[in-house]
Amino acid sequence: MMMASWRPGRLGMMKKFRAMLALISGAAVLGASGVFASADYETEILPILEKHCFSCHGPEKQKNDIRFDTLSTDMINDRPAAETWHDTLDVLNFDEMPPEDEPRLSDNERRTLIAWLNHEIEAVVKAMKSTGGRPVVRRLNRIEYQNTMTDLLGIETDYANNLPPEGLSEDGFKNNGASLQMSAMQLEYYLEAARMAMGKAIVNGKKPEVFRHVIEESNGTAGGKSQRGRDYSNTLSRTSFFLGKIEEDYHEHGEFLVRIRAKADLKAGQGYPRMEVALGYRVDTLMPERIIDEVEVTSERIQTYEFRGRIEDYPLPSRVQSKFPGLLIRVTNVYDDGSPMPKQETVVLEPAKGKKKAKTEKVWPEEPHLPTIEVESVEFAGPVFASWPPKHHSDILFPSKKRQTDERGYAAQVLKRFMHRAFRRPVEAAEVEPYLALFDQVRGTVPSFEEAIREPLAMVLISPDFLYLVEPGGEEKRPLDDWEIASRLSYFLWGTMPDERLLTAAEKGQLQKKGQIKRTVATMLNDKRSWDFVDQFVDQWLDVGAVDRVAVNPEFYPDWNDDLKPSIREETKHFFAEVLHERISALNFLDSDFAMVNRPVAMHYGLDESPRGMKFERVSLPETSERGGLLTQASVLLGHSTGEDSHPVLRAVWLRERLLDDPPANPPPNVPGLDSENPDFAKLPVREQLKIHREQAACNDCHRSIDPWGIAMEGFGADGRYRTEIPRRDPEKKGKMFTQPVITETTLPGGTDIDGMDGLKTYLLEEKREQFARALVTKLMTYALGRSMELTDEDTIDQLTADFIEHDYQLHRLVQEVAASNAFLTK
Repeated sequence: MMMASWRPGRLGMMKKFRAMLALISGAAVLGASGVFASADYETEILPILEKHCFSCHGPEKQKNDIRFDTLSTDMINDRPAAETWHDTLDVLNFDEMPPEDEPRLSDNERRTLIAWLNHEIEAVVKAMKSTGGRPVVRRLNRIEYQNTMTDLLGIETDYANNLPPEGLSEDGFKNNGASLQMSAMQLEYYLEAARMAMGKAIVNGKKPEVFRHVIEESNGTAGGKSQRGRDYSNTLSRTSFFLGKIEEDYHEHGEFLVRIRAKADLKAGQGYPRMEVALGYRVDTLMPERIIDEVEVTSERIQTYEFRGRIEDYPLPSRVQSKFPGLLIRVTNVYDDGSPMPKQETVVLEPAKGKKKAKTEKVWPEEPHLPTIEVESVEFAGPVFASWPPKHHSDILFPSKKRQTDERGYAAQVLKRFMHRAFRRPVEAAEVEPYLALFDQVRGTVPSFEEAIREPLAMVLISPDFLYLVEPGGEEKRPLDDWEIASRLSYFLWGTMPDERLLTAAEKGQLQKKGQIKRTVATMLNDKRSWDFVDQFVDQWLDVGAVDRVAVNPEFYPDWNDDLKPSIREETKHFFAEVLHERISALNFLDSDFAMVNRPVAMHYGLDESPRGMKFERVSLPETSERGGLLTQASVLLGHSTGEDSHPVLRAVWLRERLLDDPPANPPPNVPGLDSENPDFAKLPVREQLKIHREQAACNDCHRSIDPWGIAMEGFGADGRYRTEIPRRDPEKKGKMFTQPVITETTLPGGTDIDGMDGLKTYLLEEKREQFARALVTKLMTYALGRSMELTDEDTIDQLTADFIEHDYQLHRLVQEVAASNAFLTK
């Protein structure tokens, strides 16, 4: 067998791999790799090489200077050998060996060689990435940074808006330290955000006068008749909205308040109307705006609703160049029952005085079956504050006798207290000195103390002690101290800095005993801030955000509404929260007799029991329901589809990776996709398309262990609804639509025959529950520690899994056990 010559594109892969190898310590050894080589190389790999390779790369001949009979199999410690074996894998994947004039590898020989090479190379990569079972020093991700800045400064604004996006780790998590890098450019963005933040937090000058403006009638002249295609009215329906205009005297900085007095006109059998409020301005027929918030109006009596924000975070018109000056407040009823929009009607108007010819006008007909909102008034006020200076200012520049007598001493006090909260630990006087020196430097160039102190405080906010979860380490592992435990717990369960209660517990040394830690975790999970854990862990573990990456084709799903996507994402999170907080078995993730739905999701699924509003509620499922568990939720089904049809392979890979922690290998680079452009092929059911695809040797290796999982899920379309027929487009008949029956019978790897989603869920519960338990433990540990699991974590995962199973798969207990594990409490 002669090694094929290099292609330019593959040379880059070789260089990349060589660079990775260069990072590996020569002493780093993975026992598993050596065991595999000594156990299998002599009996399985060497005979294949002797048969197909030695004639060109053996004792007698060494084409391209490659000799397999003496090539080392220790890829971790022999880098040149590793490069050669990696080249061999590439040539196999590209099907460039043996040469055309030599006997071909059988499918089994090819599969065996590729499996061995993949295993060995993966061991090398793992050795390079290994942290020795210790968490890496990691940067706060965007969400943690946003939450921490908000809690530290007491101001809700978008601190992370200009920060660059972050990628996912191989495990799918956004808090993995190995993926959270920092560049000089990023640091510039953090400094910009820090200076902006301190400009808001510390005010300067006299108390501003609060501007107030009340609007009682919707202003049709403010937006133009064509805007949004709706009428202007104080009665909000699908075809009308309230628009208010503020032309003068409003401030362009500070917190604002919009106070709306309104009531609902409720209708039997319908949900609650939903009031959406936005702030912006007019540009011809367009309205650049940002939504402040949305609330349900549930009472038929006048109620007061308040909406707040920072006005500088919203689109503002130019005061000197705008053709349409002034702020606009839009109030809309966004409730929609899914029925078709009415058509506008033409009405004849009375002729104007002195005119003979009557005019006509397009008007929207009433929809008496839908709920409406009656707006009594809209009030705008800003800037608003309970005291001056505001609390966020006084929390930093606190009262002190030194303020008047020793300005530098007061600056030192301010910096030390601020650094203590920002660094989440005690601060020594020596640490304050560099920031105090910066204050001295700035103070002589600005007229006020407030302006001078902003810059050193901004520097605190770009310090590694703030931007990173810093746990001083050494040569040996050591237990975390109380301050470090407080931070780990807080970022694990709240995604933000420790609060005063946690910091006080750390100061008193109350976070060392495991019983104390478990009680603390239970308290933290009962706090509303634990929603961040639910939101982030579920989003990253189950990839519910995938629904936003799929565009649903209205030709295939004419009733689809993209407004449903946020509720679809939230369904899965609320389902997880129900299992967590109600302390029920996590096996409900595999199948359940209940669902967590709001009105839009319940209507989409066609459930008999439906909540009235947007709040997610637990509803019981009948025994005959096709729903239950994660696999029948639209976040999974839509997120892993094409938007036109299901995608059995994507769904199968998701199940194996997310629920069983058994991700299939990545496909070789030269594997062809499904031949969807071939008219005859496109007409075939997906089951038959995949069968033809598996007839290719390069595809069959993996797809025979992937496809059956996805075929069992074919009873659900891309929209997440149950189906018995599959819509398709006939490429030979100008895209005319036709349907095919759903076929869900399949044979899983191992030989078990199942039929459809019910059969799949039964199999998972009966045969894979322990594997699922271990997978969930592994995913939770990965998220909690901010790093990938390694061989050194196996004992911990075994112990946690056994305890998880023994205690009826209780997720609430598992979270406590993870937080009390030695891996979590050790640096």
